[in-house]
Amino acid sequence: MNKLKVALLYGGTSSEREISIKSGKAVEKALKNLGIKFKAFDPAEKENFINSLLEFNPDIAFIALHGKTGEDGTIQGVLEFLNIKYTGSDIKTSAICMDKSLTKDILKSHNIIVPEGYTVKAVKQLEGIDISFPVVVKPNSEGSSIGVSIVENETQLKIAVEKALKLDKTVIVERFIKGREITVGILNGEPLDIIEIKVKKGFYDYHNKYLSEETEYICPAEIEENLYRKIQEIALQIYNILGCKGVARIDFILEKDKPYFLEINTIPGLTDHSLIPKAAAVKGLKFEDLVLRIIEGALQ
Repeated sequence: MNKLKVALLYGGTSSEREISIKSGKAVEKALKNLGIKFKAFDPAEKENFINSLLEFNPDIAFIALHGKTGEDGTIQGVLEFLNIKYTGSDIKTSAICMDKSLTKDILKSHNIIVPEGYTVKAVKQLEGIDISFPVVVKPNSEGSSIGVSIVENETQLKIAVEKALKLDKTVIVERFIKGREITVGILNGEPLDIIEIKVKKGFYDYHNKYLSEETEYICPAEIEENLYRKIQEIALQIYNILGCKGVARIDFILEKDKPYFLEINTIPGLTDHSLIPKAAAVKGLKFEDLVLRIIEGALQ
């Protein structure tokens, strides 16, 4: 492993650039501690990025990019064209998982429970749809809860959809489910412990994810043992149905004993506020161990 050359990719051009840089810096520190030779690259540099990457000639690329062009199959396609191995899921899986609506449709066909909802491409499409409030409005292909709103009436709904359409050409409007926010990480095909997320105010939005010091994370989540195992099994089933590789994180809302799938992250955050490192730590994996496992999984 000491002879390995790793190209660390972070930054990018998506709305999650800032989070990607935080993830990248954390991985950078881990690679230094592991004594692995690496060089950091930012795809935002475009042509210079490709030329520098080819000149470095890495054995593998560690992708710490979040959001569009990083998590949607774009960078994966570039790396495959350049014949460079990379961490995480392949082009097809990345593209599917970035499309929340398509992911839900695929999982529904496999009897995974998802919130009922609609997709719209314009505010006028809301006319004639029978909507029971409250509902959640979110861009179809954004992460980190960017552009997400919980709305209580038609006026709020139109404003929320207009806001989300500025970020994405397709917007999801789905039933708001009141329950416990939980997430399950999968590392190289093995479920990690379940984390329950408790926020002091509002919901698990961008502020509560990355900025608030009041958000509470309970791991392992306090869930009855049989249900706990069932949720882990469902998460692994989702991971396998979608063809994920490496590390992924699956988010649910637990309504009593019914877990509703919300979304999947194929390149989950690796910041000091991120959930995968928290769950890995409960398993006894230090951050460096986690990074090493991600690399090893991609090399297999």
